[in-house]
Amino acid sequence: MRYKAVVCDVDGTITDSSKRIQCLGIEVLRRAQENGAVVMLASGNVLPIAYGLSTFIGLRGPVVAENGGIVSYQDRTYALFSNEVPLQAYEHLRTVMPEVRRLFTDQWRRTEVALVREVDLDGVREALRGWPIEVEATGFAIHLMQVGHSKMAGVRKACELLGMDASEVVAFGDADNDERMLRECGVGVAIGNASERAKRAADLVTKGAHAEGVLEGLTSLGIL
Repeated sequence: MRYKAVVCDVDGTITDSSKRIQCLGIEVLRRAQENGAVVMLASGNVLPIAYGLSTFIGLRGPVVAENGGIVSYQDRTYALFSNEVPLQAYEHLRTVMPEVRRLFTDQWRRTEVALVREVDLDGVREALRGWPIEVEATGFAIHLMQVGHSKMAGVRKACELLGMDASEVVAFGDADNDERMLRECGVGVAIGNASERAKRAADLVTKGAHAEGVLEGLTSLGIL
């Protein structure tokens, strides 16, 4: 196999638009692992959720959580970024946009701040203009992160732990926060329902959406 590992986003990629996990997504990731690939999840969600999902699917690869802020592998956890500045930015944001609120899962979030998606994204970016902050949006949340914080940073740490290079990894994603991962891994696959930014960053765009797109990509690359 030319590619040694697969890294897959969760929300919108192996879930449907309502965040319900698709059985097909579980099946194809298990099959990829059975065929010899190291399979990793890379999620914007907090580690307890991403780790739990990876465990119950039966995956053995590292888990990349909080958009690359945290990597977990073999009972060790690595925090790559701090939420100090994002928290300061959030407190400032509340003074100009009192309607902003954090996700319920932020009580477990350690390296960034995630806001409910209903908040006006352009307003958030304008209010935080000049702050050393990355403002990244998905279909499910708005993330405030340190500059340089990205899923790709987490993937690179995972590759270091595995003793491989990112060029040996196939990445699957659907949202703007997957852009760097899709662009900088060996092959980036944007599924059919992906954002335009994700599609532009990818080497391959599937016709199938969600888990159907993951199946299509893994098949076309010879991993399944």
